[in-house]
Amino acid sequence: MSRPLNRTHVVAACLTVLAREVGHAGIETQEALDVLRDAPDKIEAALTRGPASLVVYRLDPIGVRGIVSDNDAKLRRFVATAEKDNAPLFGFCPAVVAELAAHVNVGVASLRKDA
Repeated sequence: MSRPLNRTHVVAACLTVLAREVGHAGIETQEALDVLRDAPDKIEAALTRGPASLVVYRLDPIGVRGIVSDNDAKLRRFVATAEKDNAPLFGFCPAVVAELAAHVNVGVASLRKDA
């Protein structure tokens, strides 16, 4: 029997990937910790807004900035500004992470049942 997947698992999965990207972007330690501290609220906000909502970060060493939005125009402006400044971007859709995690959870339960 599979255990139900909750939002905490989804937030943890998103944080894992974000931590990797922040580490590779060369962000100062204190700023990286600030980003990771604030990220769960952004992830929760995206999950609350719905499946079209994205969390996008501008991983600029002189100042990381993140947004949560399901508005294409707002996302395009954010990305265009970052690209103009040659700032690295990283984004993800928490709803897709939740769907993937649910499939993994079902697969693991199936393996346990077959064992």
